[in-house]
Amino acid sequence: TTKTVVNIEDVRITPGYNEEESIQPETIMGSETIVFSMGANFDQVPFPQYYVNGKPFDPRQINFHAQPGEAREYILINANHNAHPFHIHVNRFQVQQMGSELSTTKYPVLDALLDHDPTVWRDTFIVPPNGRTRIWVQYKNYTGKTVLHCHFLAHEDTGMMATLFIGKKDWVFRLQEHIQWIVGSVVGIVLGVVLMILVYYTRSSSPNNYSPVAMNELKSKVVD
Repeated sequence: TTKTVVNIEDVRITPGYNEEESIQPETIMGSETIVFSMGANFDQVPFPQYYVNGKPFDPRQINFHAQPGEAREYILINANHNAHPFHIHVNRFQVQQMGSELSTTKYPVLDALLDHDPTVWRDTFIVPPNGRTRIWVQYKNYTGKTVLHCHFLAHEDTGMMATLFIGKKDWVFRLQEHIQWIVGSVVGIVLGVVLMILVYYTRSSSPNNYSPVAMNELKSKVVD
């Protein structure tokens, strides 16, 4: 058999999306911030700890929500001195803006890292050290629960991951959003009932009766 050799420079790779599918600014329905950070608590396992918006991954929680078909903006912030490759499952995105607090003169590799084309569709993209990346996502083809995370295995497996739900919220998710208010209300009602019971029993057990009838009876007794 004859093997065909193709020069890699002649290979054209396309993402399979039409140019007119690019996300337009007027279609953005909301903006949220996603902060990648890490902790250094020596008394906690695993060490170090990795977080999204200050929290480790919890599959029972819904951290972000989107409606099917809508486009959303995310500001990805890297609070660390190392890079975090961002990945969101089953959804493509476009990088609109990048920046870093670090000097490109001191770290010339940042020049290449910060170079981006806002029309290119991405599956994974690096959030630069001590930097930020602004992306646009449009949720077209999938619904249900998925995740977004840092694509370094050691980071995502130790907490740098968050859940995203695409679709209409059901009562379970609404309950989770208002759980603090619900618990506070229940505690307040219980305390109020207990206080009313205490006041009732305190008054009913009091030997003093200052009603008008009782006062008149007491007065007649004194006169007699």
